[in-house]
Amino acid sequence: MTDRQELHPFRDSRDLLPNPEALSRQMQEEGYLYLSLLLPKDVVHEVYATVLKLCQAYEWADQQGYAHGPARLEGSDTWWEVYDPLQKQEVFHALAHRPELLQLMEALLGETVLVHPRNIARIVFPDAEFFSTPPHQDYPLIQGTPNTYTAWIPLTDCPIELGVLAVLAGSHRFGLMPVHSATGPGGLRVETETMNLRWHASDMQAGDVLIFHSYTVHRALPNRTTNRLRISADYRYQGASQPIVEDSLMPHYGRLSWEQIYEGWQNEDLKYYWRRYSLNIVPRNLALQTPVD
Repeated sequence: MTDRQELHPFRDSRDLLPNPEALSRQMQEEGYLYLSLLLPKDVVHEVYATVLKLCQAYEWADQQGYAHGPARLEGSDTWWEVYDPLQKQEVFHALAHRPELLQLMEALLGETVLVHPRNIARIVFPDAEFFSTPPHQDYPLIQGTPNTYTAWIPLTDCPIELGVLAVLAGSHRFGLMPVHSATGPGGLRVETETMNLRWHASDMQAGDVLIFHSYTVHRALPNRTTNRLRISADYRYQGASQPIVEDSLMPHYGRLSWEQIYEGWQNEDLKYYWRRYSLNIVPRNLALQTPVD
């Protein structure tokens, strides 16, 4: 599945943007939307430059921007030296609120959009294929409402060889699947061998966005370059009237408080914005993320 010959290209839905009904039909059919150059390149590049500067400060990357030193794995002791200050970056969180994304999500959700404040960055080193994100569904990890969408955004040009995300088109129609323990971010995987579906992936560039449903099976292809970091962002969206678990309103990994993250921010509207809604907060069901093996 890592070879290009085994991957089918994404279907570009950019031309459907003026037609919300067509966008919804496409999502219902395949469980994902790929939109080329949905976001302005300069806006995405600003976020990339911010993250890269942190990587360079801690010698994860050299001054030319190439990966430096051993692979740092998400959740390891060395991971936090970059990830904690990254979570404090206003431009990283602000990208989730771009009008292009909010308008698209409103078309899919048909109601007021709630942007999850728990935003996630991924920094993937070469020579760490064993730690690539395995095939999984997001719902056991997100919970709340199944009608939650993830926007996966590469922050720089991301060819397949750099480790683009792949989606199993149509897998959302299988509903919620049992989870198994796995190596890699999230620590969970699902079995896909008997589903008789096609994996879709394409080279992506800065400004492209991949949207998928919380039941859509997806995985990260390995970073097979010799010296590049794959830097990307995960943002989640749902209807404001739908249930949400409380930890979706907390910073990713919960190591920092919002007060620590917000220090020095300029845009007051980005702070605690979810408190403006009368949210239906529900408990997390730990059984959904308990491996069956």
